Amino acid sequence: MQCNEGLGKVKRGNMKKIWSMSTFRLLLLVVAVVIPLNILTLILSSTTVREVEWQISTETRNALKLYMNQIDGAIERITTKMHLLAVEDLDFANINNREITDRKEYYKQLQNVTNLQNTFGDILQDHSLVTGLYAINPDKEFDIIYNKNYYLSYRHGISDYIREFSAYTDPGELRKWKLIELEETGLLIFVAKHKKNYYGAWFELSDLARQMNLTQEDLQFPIILKNEDGSICNLDSIQEDLRLVRKDARYMLIEDKSSYADLYIARILTKGEITSALPAMIKVLQTASFLALAILPLILYFMQKWMIYPMRSLTAAMEEIEAGNMDFRIREPGAGAGSEFAQINHNFNHMMDEVSRLKIDVYEEKLEKQKIRMRFLSQQIQPHFILNTMNILYSYEQEEYPLIQKMILCLAKYFRYIVNANADFVLMHEELDHIRNYFEIQQLRYPKTFFTMVEYDEEIADCLVPPLIIQNFAENAIKHSIKIGNKIDIFIVAQKYGEDAIRIRMLDTGEGMNAELIKKVRRFQETGEYQEGLGLGIQNAIERLGVLYGVQTKCEITRDEPHGTRIEMILPLYHAEGEEED
Repeated sequence: MQCNEGLGKVKRGNMKKIWSMSTFRLLLLVVAVVIPLNILTLILSSTTVREVEWQISTETRNALKLYMNQIDGAIERITTKMHLLAVEDLDFANINNREITDRKEYYKQLQNVTNLQNTFGDILQDHSLVTGLYAINPDKEFDIIYNKNYYLSYRHGISDYIREFSAYTDPGELRKWKLIELEETGLLIFVAKHKKNYYGAWFELSDLARQMNLTQEDLQFPIILKNEDGSICNLDSIQEDLRLVRKDARYMLIEDKSSYADLYIARILTKGEITSALPAMIKVLQTASFLALAILPLILYFMQKWMIYPMRSLTAAMEEIEAGNMDFRIREPGAGAGSEFAQINHNFNHMMDEVSRLKIDVYEEKLEKQKIRMRFLSQQIQPHFILNTMNILYSYEQEEYPLIQKMILCLAKYFRYIVNANADFVLMHEELDHIRNYFEIQQLRYPKTFFTMVEYDEEIADCLVPPLIIQNFAENAIKHSIKIGNKIDIFIVAQKYGEDAIRIRMLDTGEGMNAELIKKVRRFQETGEYQEGLGLGIQNAIERLGVLYGVQTKCEITRDEPHGTRIEMILPLYHAEGEEED
């Protein structure tokens, strides 16, 4: 007895839980109101649909036949025109018959090519549905492919198709129109041959459909061009549509075949299109719409009670958090709200608890970034660089006073820049001016040993880059490349890259980094583990780029053969504060 009472309580509890779900209530409301109206609509429409179905399908079939007759007419006219041109046109005959024996003959045939292209242009003006014409001699380099005034991505594909056709296809396949696909574009093409020249024309199915106004946007299933299995057409989703039609009796496929090719023009009719021609059904649907509007206030009331009020409570809680009240927690919804909102509120409160804990993690990550930055700053002033420079100053003779002045001026600029480079970013022109000054110091240290060029586009002069990021790689180039008796070139170019990035490239013609160092660079980029013998400067630069940009940056170091090192950095395009961002 007690067991039965327990089961009864569980069932009542489950029913109560289901009833408290807003989605269940809304579904129940739809079933109770909308479904009876739909059943009535179906009963009334089913008595009249069959009477007009045959008439509409007949009218559609006649319309498709008119479209196909227009296409067949265009095929017949362009076929006849191209055959006549192959036999009668002198430029075509010269390209076909005459061999290129000298430069004079070569230029004559170039003139024939130009004349034939002009002839193709005149033909296309008279045959508006044709997409393009071609004449190709596999033994010569002249591929005459002429199309309408728009970009043709598959131009080389046509040339390759004709040459493969000439090499492997049975001659019995000539003078037939075929459906092919080049670079995901459906084409109707024919290939003919006169002596050595292959010639023909093609229709692009999407262009053909557009010119014949077959792709009306207001139709759920526009008129389509396809082969027998539907794999070539002017709609990407039509194959799925055809499979749906064959399985579902609610759809009707009407089609007509071309007399010249395996080309079908088809239209999918739905029951909705058939019933749209029935005025009585439209009135019934209008009546049903008025009934739906009459009960709309009731539906809105329950939706507001079960969904809108709880959602407003959730929105108010989010506004409190946005205002800075991170300790705010949303209260549980009222008894009238669905159980889904109770789960949402619980997840929201749990999320805010996690955010509070993440604040500590963010602070620790900030400390880690500061540590990385301190390691970078510790590398800014290198004692050996200062000592070597001072030794050079000491070694100058008195009569070399101008060189001493120049060296001191360059050093002053150098130290002024690195001492003030205490931000994460500097302006591009400042960084590259510093690099020019750095190279000038090195040229005073190693006169007549290397040539440098540092250039950048003016449009990125005020964009932001990390300070001293390029100097690390410049030092490496000088360290690994300069040898007594050898002269090298070092090029640094900064340009805009796309719409929202910049590219900095550095190339030297010295010995370059060996394969082992290149492997260590890639290993460090993948693992982040310090690589012995690679050099702290390069690893520090790569680590800084990862901290500042994350996955938005790219740094690639490769070796040019037979010698030299190539470095390419792609960074996000940031402007200084106050400048317009790209």
